[in-house]
Amino acid sequence: MSMLWVDVTDLLDYLGQHNRPSGIQRVVSELGRALVACVPERVRFVRRFAGPCDFETVSWQDMESLFAKTAEKVIAHGTVQTAVSSSDDAGPSIPPQGRFALIRESAAMQISTFRHLNRLADNLVSRVRRAVRHRSGQHHASLLHADSGGLLSELARPGDFFLVPGSPWDFADYSQTVRWLRDSRRVTFGLLIHDMIPIFNPEWCDRGVIASFTSWHRTVLPLADHVFTTSAATACDVQKYARQERISLPSEPVPIGVGAAFHRHTPGSGRPSHLPAPNSYVLFVSTLEARKNHIQMVRVWRRLVEERGAAHVPTLVFAGRAGWLVHDLMQQLAGMNWLDGKIRHIPSPTDRELAFLYEDCLFTVFPSLAEGWGLPVSESLAAGKPCLASGTTAIPEAGESLARYFDPDNAEDVFKAISETLDDPQALSEWSDRIRRTYSPPQWRDCAQRILDRTACGQS
Repeated sequence: MSMLWVDVTDLLDYLGQHNRPSGIQRVVSELGRALVACVPERVRFVRRFAGPCDFETVSWQDMESLFAKTAEKVIAHGTVQTAVSSSDDAGPSIPPQGRFALIRESAAMQISTFRHLNRLADNLVSRVRRAVRHRSGQHHASLLHADSGGLLSELARPGDFFLVPGSPWDFADYSQTVRWLRDSRRVTFGLLIHDMIPIFNPEWCDRGVIASFTSWHRTVLPLADHVFTTSAATACDVQKYARQERISLPSEPVPIGVGAAFHRHTPGSGRPSHLPAPNSYVLFVSTLEARKNHIQMVRVWRRLVEERGAAHVPTLVFAGRAGWLVHDLMQQLAGMNWLDGKIRHIPSPTDRELAFLYEDCLFTVFPSLAEGWGLPVSESLAAGKPCLASGTTAIPEAGESLARYFDPDNAEDVFKAISETLDDPQALSEWSDRIRRTYSPPQWRDCAQRILDRTACGQS
């Protein structure tokens, strides 16, 4: 029986450094859950613990436990306006004691997450040590049924499939891992590429990311037996890059899509008091970074307030943690007093908070300049909410015909689209009804099956 080995090293590392999973990490976790649901007896998860050939198993139960630790940990309550990553990120109406409470809560959550990871790591290391000490045939057989701590070097078999679904670009020696898997273990290697933004849109990326991403793909992509992408647009970018680098791909990249599982809040659960009132706001779900184009929305909202008056303009809510290349944006927002409260920031919202935010908003916006998919667009539709989005890159694949699109570089186009939506509440209501009647959210299980169809692991 062939086994599918899924590398989750970068996912676990990310959760050790951040309060909540972001785009790629959410895709990896949901895809992993779907793979387990499809073929539970043929999917195992591993992470690297030392050199390029040193991988150990991690049980899905351990990972689910870690997800639960982070998914519903509230960063702060009250009138939270912004994240605590720097003094420039402070919102206009948080008193000093509130800011100290926010810092304490954030620090406590980080400590809790690290402690959980350390316990998991200690457990895995102890099992690896036992495996190294006891290499008898009987012990080797027992490892096949162990949840965590088994050595990939002992468990992998010819004909197995090794999948990299995340972003392990910091491992400059990853090509050594692939060569070891293919040449020594006779394992097929598959790679999921989320986007090629650091290569084709480097202006929106940190220079370190550009360097590591480019070098990693230049050395690893030529070794891939199968290449999967989140979208058809990304598949085209991969082929374009392969032509530029004269890389011969064994076959065309396979778009698997991205699911839109929307986690609704538990019926009867109380609405968090710090969230804005229902139907009083427009929602923008995304990490705050330059590529996501928050600055364009700030300009549009300022113009709306100037032309209509603050009382006639809904609040714009940014939901997501503060990322990179937004220092100037945060300074501008602080300087304008967050548009006197007409713009709010809810950092790292929990799944429960997100559910309420989606369900109670007027509509959502997603003006990103470049995406490998556009998860907030499909999540908005899954929640039955209209979305005004950028018409670039892969975003129309996520929104299909039910989202409406604008040119994210054209402030007048964005302003017009939002103004027309605000001016016609009847049309907005009909749009919402049409989404709820006709939208069929893409399923993570289908995404997983497209991968399994290319491997021997999904066959009986």
